[in-house]
Amino acid sequence: MLPLRLSVATRHLNLPLPQALRTVAEAGARGVQLDVRNELKPHELGETGRADFLHQISEQLLNISAFEFPTRRAFYDQDALDGRVAALKGALDFAYLMKVKTVVGRLGRIPEDPQSPSFDLLVQVLNDIARHSNRCGATFAITPTADSPETVGQLLDRVTDGPIGINLDVGGMTMQALNPIDMYRAHYDRVLAVQARDGLRDIDGQGQEVPLGRGEVPWDELLATLHEGGYRNWLTVSRSAGDDKLSDSLRAMRFLQTVALGG
Repeated sequence: MLPLRLSVATRHLNLPLPQALRTVAEAGARGVQLDVRNELKPHELGETGRADFLHQISEQLLNISAFEFPTRRAFYDQDALDGRVAALKGALDFAYLMKVKTVVGRLGRIPEDPQSPSFDLLVQVLNDIARHSNRCGATFAITPTADSPETVGQLLDRVTDGPIGINLDVGGMTMQALNPIDMYRAHYDRVLAVQARDGLRDIDGQGQEVPLGRGEVPWDELLATLHEGGYRNWLTVSRSAGDDKLSDSLRAMRFLQTVALGG
């Protein structure tokens, strides 16, 4: 198996960003995923600021694996939808300026009825975003968690005006009693990013995020499947729960490296 391209999502580490960059670099990460709504804001960086930040990244021998674009409402919720879409396009433009190829984000649960107005609106929105991606050179990757491979396929098959990828949230799908390996096998050619977190289902069927390696994700099978499918992009450790997210993230990197080596 090829060496893993390991990245860390720094948003939840509870560290100032310069310190977070140093810490994950010293731990062996070669990439970072940055939140462009709460952590690194495009409107706060002019040309000089962008150059300075890229210099900081390169000094730590890091790359920006992806930008994360979080939202509170779905992309078929018409409340403030135009502003949400405009902000995402701005994030894609910012990604291009920062030499980042992928922006990851959630859509909201995909409507199951492909004939519904909400589904149709979502298709229109994604085609609009895809056309923008064609112009700016960065791609939006959706993050499905409660959606089946079939539902994701129904949606993306109708996005024909440009590229839309998938950000495979391994733990998120596991917490929804879905198999992320099935999603990858169905859409391996669309997967642009993988979020490495773990989860389990409790006795009541509720999903819970747990430290990586302590949940229900079959990491040995998953990594082997990614390798067989030709995945060569980033595997991003993302720990959004727990009392010590930093230590959990560093342990997660070591765990993944051990599994990749057959340990």
